[in-house]
Amino acid sequence: MGAREEMEEVRPLVIERVSKMRIVLDHLNRIFRETKALEHTALTDRCLKDLGIKLSFLNLNEPSQDNSMIFYKPLPKEELPQVDWDHADFHDWEERFGYSSECRRVDLTLFKVTMNVWGQWFRNDKQQPWAHRKCYNEYPSIGTGEWGPYAPYEWQTHREIEGDEPFISHCSFSIIHYADPEEPLRRSEVLPIVAYMKWRMRQIIYLEHYTFLVLAVSIFRSKARILQAHYDGQHLQIFKSDFYDFKENIKENYELFVRWTYSIPCGDTFTPLCIEGEKLEDPAIRRLDKFLKKVYKVK
Repeated sequence: MGAREEMEEVRPLVIERVSKMRIVLDHLNRIFRETKALEHTALTDRCLKDLGIKLSFLNLNEPSQDNSMIFYKPLPKEELPQVDWDHADFHDWEERFGYSSECRRVDLTLFKVTMNVWGQWFRNDKQQPWAHRKCYNEYPSIGTGEWGPYAPYEWQTHREIEGDEPFISHCSFSIIHYADPEEPLRRSEVLPIVAYMKWRMRQIIYLEHYTFLVLAVSIFRSKARILQAHYDGQHLQIFKSDFYDFKENIKENYELFVRWTYSIPCGDTFTPLCIEGEKLEDPAIRRLDKFLKKVYKVK
């Protein structure tokens, strides 16, 4: 099959994907816009329903067996290298240092433990599906909580990881919040999740994917929980774990979070979503045709 024939075979699939992703992005943009405008920082059940967010429980020790909802499997205990706790460098914190220093202490210790594990894999030449690199690059960078053109935000994202190959649409990062832990889902958790998801959906290298996965380690002072999110065609599905306490530097908690940070990416991300796509106008079709001709080097 020649290049032109291949292009013609792929063309309707690309058009279908773009038309459906427009619907998804419209909903995610609404979630982002309305969440950003909220006057309160915790999302009520009414807020979740109005926004189209479905919240479920994530059991870190006994993950769900529902294959349609499993996109991250924690690394099995036996595959986690022995952590060198003598060099973990737990950081001290005192109340007088304030909120910022407390959550950064947990984030920094988690980072050092994860890199300790990564270093052992690297030295043993063990291949991993993950790459420690930036997986979101948008300005103004509301997703990362950096200063925007109008106001600063009450969180920051760190430790970005993404799939090492384009066939993996998963990513993860940590969020440090300058606030006390609260059980309800927070505005500062939803905004980064949606921002990262939207940005990655628009990247050409992920053109074959319909489902984009986000895993976030969410840190409030000395407590942290894990969030896992994806869009299923109708709702933004967010799975939220219990809080785990890191104030006493419990090694088992660090190991559990490292196993989820280096979890096994899984699940079907290529099957088209069961939604009606948006009809593309002629200018959009022409831009897609121009793009495909460039990719397949067809005049």
